[in-house]
Amino acid sequence: DCGGYLRAPEPATFYRMQGSLTGAYTIPNLRVRNRVVMTNKTPAGLVRGFGGPQVYFALERLMQRIAVELGLDPLEVYRRNFIQPDAFPYRAAAGALLDSGNYPLGLSLAADQGGLAELIERRDTARRAGRLYGIGYAAIVEPSISNMGYISTALTPEQRAKAGPKNGAIASATVSIDLLGGVTALIDSTPQGQGHRTAAAQVVADVFGLRPADITVNAEFDSQKDAWSVAAGNYSSRFAGAVAGTLHLAAVKLRDKLASIAAPLLACEPAAVCFPGGQVFAGPTPERTLPFARLAAGPHWAPALLPHGVEVGLRETVFWTPEQLEAPTDDDRVNTSAAYGFAFDICAVEVDPDTGRVRIDRYVTCHDAGTLLNPDLADGQIRGAFAQGLGAALMEEFAYGGDGSFQSGTFADYLVPTACEVPGPIIVHLSTPSPFTPLGAKGLGEGNNMSTPVCIANAVADALGVANVVLPLTPSRVMALMGMDETPPRAGSLGGSARRDADTVHGAGGAVHPSHGAPAAVGAAVGGGGMNLATGTRAGDHANAGKGKAGKGLSAQGSVELAATPEAIFAVLLDPVALAKVIPGCHALESTGENQYRADVTLGVGMVKARYAAEISLSELDPPHRLRLAGHRCLYVPDAVVH
Repeated sequence: DCGGYLRAPEPATFYRMQGSLTGAYTIPNLRVRNRVVMTNKTPAGLVRGFGGPQVYFALERLMQRIAVELGLDPLEVYRRNFIQPDAFPYRAAAGALLDSGNYPLGLSLAADQGGLAELIERRDTARRAGRLYGIGYAAIVEPSISNMGYISTALTPEQRAKAGPKNGAIASATVSIDLLGGVTALIDSTPQGQGHRTAAAQVVADVFGLRPADITVNAEFDSQKDAWSVAAGNYSSRFAGAVAGTLHLAAVKLRDKLASIAAPLLACEPAAVCFPGGQVFAGPTPERTLPFARLAAGPHWAPALLPHGVEVGLRETVFWTPEQLEAPTDDDRVNTSAAYGFAFDICAVEVDPDTGRVRIDRYVTCHDAGTLLNPDLADGQIRGAFAQGLGAALMEEFAYGGDGSFQSGTFADYLVPTACEVPGPIIVHLSTPSPFTPLGAKGLGEGNNMSTPVCIANAVADALGVANVVLPLTPSRVMALMGMDETPPRAGSLGGSARRDADTVHGAGGAVHPSHGAPAAVGAAVGGGGMNLATGTRAGDHANAGKGKAGKGLSAQGSVELAATPEAIFAVLLDPVALAKVIPGCHALESTGENQYRADVTLGVGMVKARYAAEISLSELDPPHRLRLAGHRCLYVPDAVVH
């Protein structure tokens, strides 16, 4: 569903995952039917992990259902179906060429370092105590460095042939050295706070034997004057594999040029020139040393002294594209990305049966992103994706009314997680370097936004013992899964100023017959017939409702037997001071007329409370047999009848 308008590059959400629809599993056969529709909903756009959450929700829920239906250990189902380490590079059924991985090892690391055995014991203990505790798993393949041709699979083969083939993922980078030895790197990733400058400086510094602080990284990209391609930008986790890798190639190319310039000065071959710690020397004779800055200054000030065959200028630009990214085939097979990381997640949750709240007890995520350029930045990306995936699992939803009105237009209605709601995940790393990227790196910034929603869903399904769940798992939706749907409000019951007069309740509330000398029976709400505090439903209505599905709406009904005569009860209700003590949550009762009062009351359920102003009236007095006590202009003060 792309909403009301198709915004480029949609419907990319569908087709980014086209080649890897079978995930981490050896599934040889696949049939796919895609439906892209336009509706009157909000237009869709691409966010972190686009395409992945949708594919993996279906795939990983299926893996859990297989384990449940066949009575197997879920981990055994994973191990049986994982692509094995010796099968890489592995060509998936829909065309993805999975570059490297060790999926069984990733599962084992997550289980061991995440304390899975302890979590299983916690689950068993909780269930013996009657608590709702579950464990869920998710295994995902995380694509990075998108093939520019994948979106064309939305077209027919005939349309693709007419438009011409599209493929590849060109990245560009430039490295230059000024006359003082300053090194500058220009990248095409246009970061928005992901730390690209930090990692890029480290990549270049490693090549030249300098400190990262000595490298200036320019990410202010201008396509009019800087080297670029149609694939430039910050998306699809392309930085580590493509941008940083291309930057490394450019730095190596410039370093080799410097080595050719230094070789005659050091009386050695270019291959023997070393660049450690800001110095340049020949490997066999380290006593002959040149400062890096002095070597770099020479080509600027004295280009005539350059060795034969060395071009003028200390600036190198490199373009790179992975050769594995080819155009889609006529049967819609396509290698949608150049590199494929892996994540295996474990989630343990406990569900509160009274509120439907899902509490994450522990979350474990193991990532294989090949070569890690900066572990701290990697963990930051994982935490960010996890927080976003948590929001998708438990909070975030575009809601629409029956008339099509959008009901999630503000952050008061569209809930997102804050630091208070996001627990710290246990992060585990595994590295199987990619043979297809210059540094062996793969992307990892999007993975948990693909794996976390379904992992939490699997955990909740395990806790509740249900077959189907729908995200987000809000408290009301979880209560519905437990068979406790909220009772819908009665028509007209939400008007704050609407007066609701109860009918006299005979029998059900325990009508008193003074002549028999029986105790007075007082309804549970304010001293009268049981009213549903949320909907205004009366005791007789509940008698019929009880024949259907049990509700979880805020309601109360019944009676209270008091060991007192009707005369004594009547005297209390006619005394304002005593009446204030009878009305639930009443702070003060002010007389506004004969048998008319203004009440200040606080009502609530659990931690949710609110203060209201209510008008209380006593009418239909028939001392000492009956009277009507009614409250209005307050949603939660119901009418009541005393016998």
